[in-house]
Amino acid sequence: MTSRRLAAVLGVLVVSVLLTGCVAFEDPERETDDPDPEAVFEGAYVHSEDLEDLRGVRRVEMTDGNRTVTEVLRIERRPYVDERSEVVEASDPVVVGNLYVSNATDNWLYYSDAHVVKHFEAPDGFDSEAVRSSRAEMAANVSSLYDLEYRGTDRVADRKAHVLAVEAKNETVERDVSLIVGNTEFVYPLETGDPTDEIDVVEQRLWIDTEYDYPLKERLVYETPSGDRYELRMEYESIAFNVGLEDERFAFEPPENTTVEEW
Repeated sequence: MTSRRLAAVLGVLVVSVLLTGCVAFEDPERETDDPDPEAVFEGAYVHSEDLEDLRGVRRVEMTDGNRTVTEVLRIERRPYVDERSEVVEASDPVVVGNLYVSNATDNWLYYSDAHVVKHFEAPDGFDSEAVRSSRAEMAANVSSLYDLEYRGTDRVADRKAHVLAVEAKNETVERDVSLIVGNTEFVYPLETGDPTDEIDVVEQRLWIDTEYDYPLKERLVYETPSGDRYELRMEYESIAFNVGLEDERFAFEPPENTTVEEW
């Protein structure tokens, strides 16, 4: 796989949250009174009611052992429909400056290099509480499909985080590798040649903030049918909660001479 091809798997498609199977890494710090793993897992979908907004820098990294591709994004969010994320660094300079903005009525995806923006307007708008309720139901349904094991606590972005190992209860593995990244999930399609080939997810772990029930990190290792091994990691390098974000952070005006395409 060339560096450009490896970088291509970092193209993002926003979809419903879906976890793949995994096994454990080495144990972090253990605690005597472990919380309920299902309650911790729910934090990947439904965050603390005390969480009003957040601002942070998140690194997404994929490696095959020889090459590594990365994207660094500046993230601003207000659960559950307001988001602004911009690529500020990347292995592929073409994607630097790409911007995603969403609010209760509009979604914008701006490709800075191509001067193209994709726009979607929700006819009835998005209600944050309705989304929260839907995500809570989804968390309950999804957790029933996985064995969740509490693995103690660790530090991510100078914050304390619960650590979960998640293992599928059956052997079914989706062809897409999915990654929870807080309010949304990004999927990284893999080019294996034969579309009937399956990808073996062999290791996965989640780190969930202990105070605000927000996912700070995910690490996933998978193998292709040919035996190639890849590692995908999402991690906040820095994050601050309840910083007082204003409404205008979640509005977008296409730059001059930009082509607007409706989704």
